[in-house]
Amino acid sequence: MNKKTSLIFQILLLGIVLVVQSGCIKKTTRLSPDQVLLPAKTATRAELFENLRASSDRIKTLKGSVSLDLTKGGPKSGVLDEYRQTKGYVVVERPSHIRIQVQMPLVLTTVAVMVSDGKEYKVSIPVKNQFAIRDIDAPVDPRSTFSSLRPQIFLDGLFVDINPYLDNPNIKAPLFEESQVGVRSFYVFSFFDASAAEPQLVEKIWIDRQDLRVAKKQVFGKDGRLETDVDYQEYREEGGVAVPNVISIHRPIEDFSVRMTFTDRTINESLEAKVFELPLPEGANLVQVAK
Repeated sequence: MNKKTSLIFQILLLGIVLVVQSGCIKKTTRLSPDQVLLPAKTATRAELFENLRASSDRIKTLKGSVSLDLTKGGPKSGVLDEYRQTKGYVVVERPSHIRIQVQMPLVLTTVAVMVSDGKEYKVSIPVKNQFAIRDIDAPVDPRSTFSSLRPQIFLDGLFVDINPYLDNPNIKAPLFEESQVGVRSFYVFSFFDASAAEPQLVEKIWIDRQDLRVAKKQVFGKDGRLETDVDYQEYREEGGVAVPNVISIHRPIEDFSVRMTFTDRTINESLEAKVFELPLPEGANLVQVAK
């Protein structure tokens, strides 16, 4: 490079520096509120894990009325069935007993009653005069209809419980990380089953850093397949316990979603055992029996 070329280069470089410093090519854009990262609280891994452990068994029983929005199908099937603002009743005695009653809106005719004791579940469909008894561990049929849904799906979605992992030697200390989705920030715990040669992801719990409460849990099956995706919203204090008022459960396998909005609820009250009984109605057609 000769002296003349070097001088020209230095002048150009100086000019660029002066332009940048003068702000001639600077552009400032004010982001809209929906593009700004939401405030995020800070907590340690130990604090968050202890909160999860302590809250896992605070609710022993639950009884409440809910508004149900149910959808079956979508882009995968090309058909979408929707049931909006259906009325329902939920009764739970943890860890394994649940009763769900679903009614048609306005006329309040009972569509279905489901009970489970953790081993088998029973379903009564009065409008079709059908009754079924099934094993909760029976394979899931992706072609299942609303009437063949398992009450265990609701039971698993209602609560976040890490206690089974604490006593399981195959579940190692969970992976802990920070994540950002859109404008929301999360802490995420991921639980892995290490019993096989390759660890398998079994559950992820997402804690919203706006309020440090659980916003989502995801349950995974074989080969990391997402089986259940649950969102928790609008927490309220009930008997000294913070509980979500809106719970949205999505089951990709059955292509089924339900949004449960509690209209009233009581927790930790004594329940009679007969609440979870469901005898075969007189004249009902027994369509399936657990084997």
